[in-house]
Amino acid sequence: MVATFAKEKARQVRGVQGGGGSGLGMAMPEITDAEFNQLSQLVYQHAGIHLPPQKKELVRSRLTKFLRNRKLTSFHDYYQMVLEDTTGLELVGLLDAVSTNMTAFWREPKHFEFLGQELLPVMRQKCKRTPQWRFWSAGCSSGEEPYTIAMVLLNAIPDKDMSGVKIYASDINTQVLNQAQRGIYPLSRVEPLSPEWRRRYFQKGVNQFEGYVRVKPVVKQLVEFFRLNLMEPFPFKEDFDVIFCRNVMIYFEKSTQTELVRKFHHCLKPGGYLFIGHSESLCNISHQFAYVKPTIYRK
Repeated sequence: MVATFAKEKARQVRGVQGGGGSGLGMAMPEITDAEFNQLSQLVYQHAGIHLPPQKKELVRSRLTKFLRNRKLTSFHDYYQMVLEDTTGLELVGLLDAVSTNMTAFWREPKHFEFLGQELLPVMRQKCKRTPQWRFWSAGCSSGEEPYTIAMVLLNAIPDKDMSGVKIYASDINTQVLNQAQRGIYPLSRVEPLSPEWRRRYFQKGVNQFEGYVRVKPVVKQLVEFFRLNLMEPFPFKEDFDVIFCRNVMIYFEKSTQTELVRKFHHCLKPGGYLFIGHSESLCNISHQFAYVKPTIYRK
């Protein structure tokens, strides 16, 4: 435990020391409307993320370090570099930079209450053997959502063998996925959880590592993280019982939302559930889901 936290602490220090150079004395380059349009169209084409004009300064600030690190003088030059990079790594870096990642443990609690108190007991009653359930956290960010799903499972069904249960967790952003896979968080991040859950499902750092916690193996082993662009074909060979895609579709246009919901419907088992964010709705798009509760739908 101490060794793991030591490595994480060193990684954070290296990130501070080497994070894009100081850039002291260098003016922040301007981004023209044409350059912003080029980059926003590229992001939309590859990730379906809509960047409205009011995001121009945000894009400028997030991408400036890329220009400095590559000794480029304009956003057009950076755009050309992304297009000409045959490895695809520059595109991944661009999508990492512009994608928004905001999450928390136990965020939008009514979803987890429904999962633990209403849905899982029914699933358990129907399951006569070892559960072979499949969950998916689509747009998992830094991991709080899939880890919360795992804790709800362990709490609701403590006497079941979970070896056949898998929670898939995907995101387009490689940086937050790396954090999710490490499963190490500041202690303040787990404050929304009850003291009992913090004790059961996390290990606390000690001495110089006080103030950090690590997800325990019993939780971590249920979750599999991987990078996935939701605009691409889904790679799954089996259908899901439950899909969480919360506060992701707000960044997509209506046509993209409609297509994504269609894909979710296709890869859910009959009777499977889709959870979306409380700031989202399926009311204005065409879909085949049945309404269950606000932001909860059933195939």
